[in-house]
Amino acid sequence: MWRYVLCMRFFAMPAGVLCVLAVAACSSSGQTTAPTIDVNALKASVGPIDVPAGIETTQCIVVPLGNKEDVVVQSIEVDLAPGSHHLIVYKTTEMERTEPLNCAPFTGIALGTDIPLFFANKEKAEFSFPAGIAQEIPANQMVKIEAHYINPSATALQGKGTVTFHTLPKATAPAYQPANFLFWGNTHIDIPAGASFSTGPQFQAAPSGTHLFLVTTHQHHLGTRAQIWASAQAGDMSKPLTDDTDWSNPSWKMLSPQVDFNGTNGLSFQCDWMNTTSQTVSFGESANDEMCFIGGYYYPSQGLSLCVNGKCRIK
Repeated sequence: MWRYVLCMRFFAMPAGVLCVLAVAACSSSGQTTAPTIDVNALKASVGPIDVPAGIETTQCIVVPLGNKEDVVVQSIEVDLAPGSHHLIVYKTTEMERTEPLNCAPFTGIALGTDIPLFFANKEKAEFSFPAGIAQEIPANQMVKIEAHYINPSATALQGKGTVTFHTLPKATAPAYQPANFLFWGNTHIDIPAGASFSTGPQFQAAPSGTHLFLVTTHQHHLGTRAQIWASAQAGDMSKPLTDDTDWSNPSWKMLSPQVDFNGTNGLSFQCDWMNTTSQTVSFGESANDEMCFIGGYYYPSQGLSLCVNGKCRIK
């Protein structure tokens, strides 16, 4: 079997590309059949973007996702080029802008103007939503693609990435409960030069009546460990969910069983670091700073669940 991709560039600009996946199969006689186009696969792509040697940059574009009707997402695939620190695809109300511009990471989340559809924090990832659960995307959705690149090498590289949403028309999709994104973290980070540091367990109660089915973690390059537990209350670490020791390749852990929230229970999380530099390192957006966040998907959706330092809001 072989695969190829048909691409349509937005206004011939190289940075924003909408692609439709096509698959052709080989018969037992060696002849290929006509390709079948997956018309429900929506691709949010950015790049190529030149990243000079020794440069860190975050670039944003705003493009139409290409869905002419309401759709529901059944699965997601990620393909990022080397040098990608993260790539976030947001639902946005901004106007189309295909030329990459400098932007600050996570601004849309902090200001409440953009809602993440997916947060890609590793070069390759894919997962399917459990049966009866799906992510909703309204018709004619505009998306902001935020791409954070780091090039520590002595030669230039080209940053690029694609997130593929495999969807079904909402009108004909099987019955489902809508899912949304969860993004919780702690910014109280102060790592002395040449020393280790830990946040200690951070407990956060979850929205009542919701269910968590996937989790991930996010640190920067000094991170040595990020852990998540399902907790009945603060101090309960009896049910570990994930334990990541490679900041550059965090798990995307599908939970079985899912975690059910009743309004008093929730999650505990902890981040650890070893500061190998000669400077104190604290929280910040640069890869030379540090972060401690956990993310994932829950249902039924009450909106984006954003909690930072114990203060939460649903957007």
